[in-house]
Amino acid sequence: MKNKWIPVILLAFLTFSTNAQINVFHIDNTTTPVTKEGIFYSLPRTVVKIEVKIDRIENYKGPYSDFALRFLGLKNVVTTNSIDYKISDITITTYPEPDPDQYYFIELGDKITKGEKAGLFSLTDAGLFLGTIPDANEASPKIPSPPADELLMDTGKDAFGELFKYSADVSVFEKVDTIIRKINIDTMTVERQYYKRTMVEKSPEQKAKEAAEFISKIKDNRFQLISGFQEVNYNRETLEYMDTQLKTMEKEYMKLFTGISIHKPMTFEYKYIPVPNQINTEIPIFKFSKSGGIIDLDGSGGKVVTIKIQRVGNTNTVAAYLNRAVKEVREHGLSYRIPELARVTVKLDENAQNEAQCLISQLGVITYLPVNKWKVQYHQETGGIKGLEIR
Repeated sequence: MKNKWIPVILLAFLTFSTNAQINVFHIDNTTTPVTKEGIFYSLPRTVVKIEVKIDRIENYKGPYSDFALRFLGLKNVVTTNSIDYKISDITITTYPEPDPDQYYFIELGDKITKGEKAGLFSLTDAGLFLGTIPDANEASPKIPSPPADELLMDTGKDAFGELFKYSADVSVFEKVDTIIRKINIDTMTVERQYYKRTMVEKSPEQKAKEAAEFISKIKDNRFQLISGFQEVNYNRETLEYMDTQLKTMEKEYMKLFTGISIHKPMTFEYKYIPVPNQINTEIPIFKFSKSGGIIDLDGSGGKVVTIKIQRVGNTNTVAAYLNRAVKEVREHGLSYRIPELARVTVKLDENAQNEAQCLISQLGVITYLPVNKWKVQYHQETGGIKGLEIR
């Protein structure tokens, strides 16, 4: 599953303070324009980001694995070359982006003087609100980095260049055959011996036996080194170095029997925008299988991984109050959001899932401020009110 990413500049916060008359309109494709003289702003919506960390396990069979039990007594060894996948972690986070359904137009009244206009708004280069305080310490909002569809980080080395380095030891030996020839001369028989030397390739069993004997020899050498059998007063650094080299050599020879598994972490990121008509519904986001890893939804095989959003209901009372309130208001101030607390669940099966609680802006309620003498500051993540001062 590949995500399309469009860079946007988010609304960081909005501060407005004026004694003059303003009016705020919610705009969409059907809104009839009244004037061009004003300012546009958008409330943010919440995007849920799912970061999935996959552990790719590459298993390589050792060249002497068939003799591991016989010569070394090892049972738990890699018997076949294979690639397995495992979900190591699922992280659920959120970030805001402008809501295309919640754009507003601020119509400025005629009573605003030139002096008032000079200090009325502080805007970004893109025309989004920052505030009205000239020396505000709030920094301009940063554009979040685009989520990567697939970030592969390879921590293993070449599969065969370094895995079984001692498998390239001498694989032939000299075979000497004694040939006896008998020569009859008259009544006397003479025997002559000839030696035939040939190079013969070692069988896998012979190679495994030699490797097992060498492992035993390394262990004996380590024991003698540590126990002081050689009666040589090595300094600490020399002793540690020799012991480390012997352990490394023993480990490399053991790989010939046990095989090796290389772990390569992989990270996938998906985004989901919650919408009210999908609440309490399991929405597929990708597929996963132990043999194939992450699979697109239209691919074959694998288990479907879903995301489900459940409302907690913290804004139900506010929504009910607003529905009972008088709606015939012709003019009002800036709109803002009261976000809904939601439970986000990413599920592979009944035994493998992750859960988090997040504030979801678009699942909450939208209301507005009256036209009064006030100063307000917004939360950039939710579009809710951060601070309000009425003068």
